[in-house]
Amino acid sequence: MKKTIILSSTVILGALLVAGANAAHADEKNPLVAASQATFEFTPADPSETNPPVDETKPVKPETGNKGPLVIDAVSKFAFESAEIKGGETKTNVKVPTGETIGIQVTDKLGTAKGWAVHAQITDFTEETNETQILRGAYITVPAGTFYTRADGDMNNPPVAADAAGTVIGKDAASKILFATEGKGNGSWVNDWADEVELTIPGGNLLGKYKAAITWTISAAPAGNE
Repeated sequence: MKKTIILSSTVILGALLVAGANAAHADEKNPLVAASQATFEFTPADPSETNPPVDETKPVKPETGNKGPLVIDAVSKFAFESAEIKGGETKTNVKVPTGETIGIQVTDKLGTAKGWAVHAQITDFTEETNETQILRGAYITVPAGTFYTRADGDMNNPPVAADAAGTVIGKDAASKILFATEGKGNGSWVNDWADEVELTIPGGNLLGKYKAAITWTISAAPAGNE
């Protein structure tokens, strides 16, 4: 009697194992599906950090020291070639210091891709020893230049110059120099002006050493898309 019971139990257990194996088996007609999940979060940039030069071999100088997610990292001083007075209009170009790039470096780490704009405004050129003496009618023209970013940057979506023919820096109101529309200008960008920044001086001005101050401003959209 005990032998019969044992045999019966063995047969029933074998049937259960076979049924379980069939239920867990997948083939091309009966695939099994499993699900999992992947997550990621981009967090805001550290507001206490400055951004390194895009090109450390030929950086834009001087650096501004500005910190934050949308900043002008560096913008060049303009030291123009001297020129002799000849009575008529005079044009002269900026000098490019050895190992430097004449231009501006901007960084957008807002992570919103809404766009931005850089404006510039200049004061009168005044004589260094006599502030009442100015270069009447003088103006600076900034070229469209070329844009570049780091090798790992979004090179397919650069900012653009405000005017392909060049922009005069405003004296009575700020002029838009470069900007990025929505979806463009993310990361760090340099607008390289080379030696094409030009100073134009009308005839009738006086001898002297002159200087002017330029204010550069970056603003986020919607101001960047005006």
